Amino acid sequence: MTTAKLSNNVGKPITDSLGNTATPFQYGAGHIQPSKAADPGLVYDASYTDYLLFLCSSSSNLLDPSFTCPQVLPSPSNFNYPSLAISNLRSVLTVRRSVTNVGMGNSTYSVTINPPPGYSVRISPATLYFGAAGEKQNFSITVRAGRAARRNVFAFGWYSWSDGIHLVRSPISVSKA
Repeated sequence: MTTAKLSNNVGKPITDSLGNTATPFQYGAGHIQPSKAADPGLVYDASYTDYLLFLCSSSSNLLDPSFTCPQVLPSPSNFNYPSLAISNLRSVLTVRRSVTNVGMGNSTYSVTINPPPGYSVRISPATLYFGAAGEKQNFSITVRAGRAARRNVFAFGWYSWSDGIHLVRSPISVSKA
C-alpha cells in the first residue's frame, strides 16, 4: 500500500495495534476538532434514500425491506460522501459530489488536490461560488489510472476545499483492476 507518513500528536508515525505503520483505512481522515466541526463551512448532504441506494449498490439493502433496489444500480463511488473510494479502477471514472454552504454567504472555495501516487485526479469546477448560506454546488471528480498505478494495491491521496477560513479535506483511496 502506498501511504503518506503522518505523525501522531507526539510527532511519531501513526501505527496500528501491532506497531506497523498505519494506513488511511486504519486511521481515517484524521482527528475531529470540535471547535472547527461547529463551523465546517461546507457539508456533504446525504438522504435516507441515498444511503439505501449505496447499500443496494455495495452489497444489498438489509436495512429497509420496504425499499426496492433499482434494476440499474448506481456506482457505490457516487455516494455523496466526503471521502472517495474506488476499487478495481479499469482506466478512468468520473463521480459527482454536492456540497452545501453552511458558512457565510458570498464565499468562494478553491480546490487543492494531492492525487494518489500513480493516478491523476481532476475536479471540475476547481472553484465553487456561493451567494448564500444553504446554497448547494455540484462538482465532478475524475480519477485516471496512470502507468505507475499498481494492480490490486490501494493508493491514497486527498482533495480539499478552502475559502481561506474553512478547510474541508476529503481522502481518496483507489486501486487499479
